[in-house]
Amino acid sequence: MNNILKKLTSTLLLGTMLVYTTSPVFAFTKDETVYSKLDVNGKNYNTIVNNHIINSNHAEFINDLSDLLNIINTNGDETFTQNGNNLIWSANGNDIYYQGETQKELPVECKIKYELDGKEISANEIVGKAGTVKIILEYVNKDAHTVIINGKSETLYTPFVVLCGTIINNENNKNITISSGKLIDDGTKTIALGIATPGLQESLNLAKSTIDIPSSIEITMDAKDFELGTMITYITPKIINDEDLNIFDKVDDIFTQVDTLQSSSHQLVEGANTLKEGTQTYSEKFSEFNGAVKQISDGIIYANSNYSKIDDGIATLNQKAPTLVYSVQNLSDGIGKVSGALNTINSSLSAVPDTQVVDSINQIVDGINPIISGLNSVSSTDNSSKIATLEGLIQLNTNEIKKLTTLNTSLETQKNLLTSSATIDQTEIASVITTLDSQIAENTVLIGKLTANNQAHQTTITTLQATDGTQMTALVNGLNTIQSGLSKLLPGIKGIYSLKPAINQLADSSTLLADGANKLTEGTEQLTDGINSLADGSAQMKSGLTTLSSGAKQLSNASNQLTDGANTISTGATTLSEGMTKFNDEGINKICNYINGNLRDIKVRVEKLQDLSNEYNTFSMLNENDKGIVKFILITDSLSKNSITKENDDKKDDE
Repeated sequence: MNNILKKLTSTLLLGTMLVYTTSPVFAFTKDETVYSKLDVNGKNYNTIVNNHIINSNHAEFINDLSDLLNIINTNGDETFTQNGNNLIWSANGNDIYYQGETQKELPVECKIKYELDGKEISANEIVGKAGTVKIILEYVNKDAHTVIINGKSETLYTPFVVLCGTIINNENNKNITISSGKLIDDGTKTIALGIATPGLQESLNLAKSTIDIPSSIEITMDAKDFELGTMITYITPKIINDEDLNIFDKVDDIFTQVDTLQSSSHQLVEGANTLKEGTQTYSEKFSEFNGAVKQISDGIIYANSNYSKIDDGIATLNQKAPTLVYSVQNLSDGIGKVSGALNTINSSLSAVPDTQVVDSINQIVDGINPIISGLNSVSSTDNSSKIATLEGLIQLNTNEIKKLTTLNTSLETQKNLLTSSATIDQTEIASVITTLDSQIAENTVLIGKLTANNQAHQTTITTLQATDGTQMTALVNGLNTIQSGLSKLLPGIKGIYSLKPAINQLADSSTLLADGANKLTEGTEQLTDGINSLADGSAQMKSGLTTLSSGAKQLSNASNQLTDGANTISTGATTLSEGMTKFNDEGINKICNYINGNLRDIKVRVEKLQDLSNEYNTFSMLNENDKGIVKFILITDSLSKNSITKENDDKKDDE
């Protein structure tokens, strides 16, 4: 009978397996919850696994893998057959709920320590104590893997997230705190929730000085009569979802932008150095320009102060001009009378008796005296000092024209240097360019005025040279000679007729002299007009020099301010260059090196961690085609006076 039952059972089992293998193969999802009991020190002493096979296709049979012991159906009457680790569930289209026991090591180990007032103490000893209590839950990731990262073998841990919670009575415990977590206080009790990610610090290869990723949870409190309820720890390998990795698509863009940032930062450093060198050259050249402006300003002020003497001389000359015209007119009239008298003598000499000749000679001698006086009055006017003064002024104006021309050339150079520089913001120097253009224009106008003034001075010099009294000396000497000769003629009437040839020549010369005197009169009138124009021009020149002197002072002050500004710009450019170099070396380069080095490494490590997370989908076993979800719930024994008493009693019983 037993043999028949054995054969029948074998036949049914074989038929069932054949039916199952010929049925469509479905993929199932196994949702696995691992419950583990821990003592007050964190040691695991009992682990039960609950599995829920989700039969979304309503299959009749489910092929499962499991290494659990003492498997039982916890929600239904579905049966299974087992061959080693292979299970075949007669699901009849239903989901399967079952549990089993296991002795396997958990992937995350928990160690619990206690401190009282800063000193470590055992769990048994701390119960009922008063003081500052610290509970330290240290989690150790045991699920290590060797992976290849950037060509190197590295140790990474499956990224488990640990959540731990417990309820603390507020009556006996105050000032409760928790590290890396949150407290919820309703007045009578406090819910403490902490989080840790053991192994993540090592997996990401990050120093704690960079970021401290917690692998432990600490709960502190001021206790009067310490007891601790059950602590529940929830562990899952799903630290991030696959869609969260999309952030690294943006990180790839950041890598490209970081390269651009680093290149641009280097260009900024080079530009700052170029600006530094350019502003130093600009400052040096502007200092030279400022020195030239000061020399010009001093020269203009000196010219303005000394031109007053020239202007006074021209004013005096202008006042004396009418007297000169009057004297020359008298001279012309006197010469005309002498010429007429000589002609009369010449025509009537042969017919005039001796007495009449003597009378005529006396008349001539008497007529010569006023002529000599007039000539002497003219000859007493010495124009040499005025000519020298005007020539000195011409030379001074010529020097100023050269300086202003040189200044304009320098200003044009500075303007071109500023406007052509690619390192200087043109909007910031617009006012400086306007000032330079204005000064160049004013200098050009002044050059024109000085040139015109020189031409006027030269005309005046020519006129003064033509009317210089020294040219009348020969005429005066001649008249004196005539007068002396005539006086000598008086003793001897007989010799009078021998003078006729000389008188004839003298008469001709006097005619020429009269013509010259008339021209001299016209020249003095022109000279008077020229002197009037010179006086007007001199007044304008004096006013212009006064304005130029005031402008020179303003230009000098502005040049000093520009020099100070150029020095400030140079100092600022130097500071900018040094700052940009420091910013690039200590800031940008470090950031870029971190992103290109650490962040790239972190990106690869996170991607590998996500692979490990996806691969960890079961604690017991799972078919290749099935999907798995696994989580761990660790339940720590409560710590109370009753539990300690019971534990001691159990130990005595064991003994």
